[in-house]
Amino acid sequence: MNRERLRRIRNWQSSEFYARLVMRPLTILVMLVVADWRWLTPNLVTTLGNVAKLAGATLLVVDHREHAVAAAIAIQIGLLLDHLDGTIARYRGTGTMLGAFYDKVSDAVTWLAITGALGWAAYQDTGDARLPIAAVASAYALLVLGYMKWIVVAEQKKADWLDAMRTRDRASRSRLAEVAVAPVSHAPPARTARQWAAWFAASIARGLRFEEVDLFFWIGLGLVTRQLALLCWLLVVSQAIQLLIMIGKRALQARALDATRTRLADTDRRAA
Repeated sequence: MNRERLRRIRNWQSSEFYARLVMRPLTILVMLVVADWRWLTPNLVTTLGNVAKLAGATLLVVDHREHAVAAAIAIQIGLLLDHLDGTIARYRGTGTMLGAFYDKVSDAVTWLAITGALGWAAYQDTGDARLPIAAVASAYALLVLGYMKWIVVAEQKKADWLDAMRTRDRASRSRLAEVAVAPVSHAPPARTARQWAAWFAASIARGLRFEEVDLFFWIGLGLVTRQLALLCWLLVVSQAIQLLIMIGKRALQARALDATRTRLADTDRRAA
């Protein structure tokens, strides 16, 4: 095996337990076969992933009792393809803003479809009208989490840029511009056996954090075990807790940005 090619394929380090232990390894295995298939573009992979996720949601709406396992498989395939598109783009150095936009918007749309279908299936089983509301509310909470994240990220980048523009050192500005356009490094780590064991234990522990990718694991488990009502409550409670925690965290980050801007403005006034 070409070690350099494998290093380029391992171009992303996930944090979620399901991605670390299942989806990233599967993505690497698929990449060993398809990485150099030029006709298989990242946007095409994103589209195929959307089709798989929506097919899973459709199966749940049509007859979840008959097609629960097939729906779970289709949704997991969609998640795998969702990992594959970015990995291909980074491997080939062909990532685009349009591709990133398409990927994130697709995630939002397909996730709403999946949770809506789960809520509908749970309602058919139990007659409890609260379940579809809970399922869709969990999707709404996840979307708000992402919205808050990208607001703070955008504002942080703006603050960093404005801070650099205040300096009269053209070399500093040039270095910042180089960093702004340089690709983010996700080089594969080198770990000892003990470090891999610690990494594995830490990955398992993250399972109870109910992060975005991990929700696909719980959906698959809920479908296979036919525990749809429990799954709906698990989704809404876990995401509501996440939302409350992150509202506080993002608010503190926004406050820190405000403090930095005030400090820089005071510095400018004194300099003038």
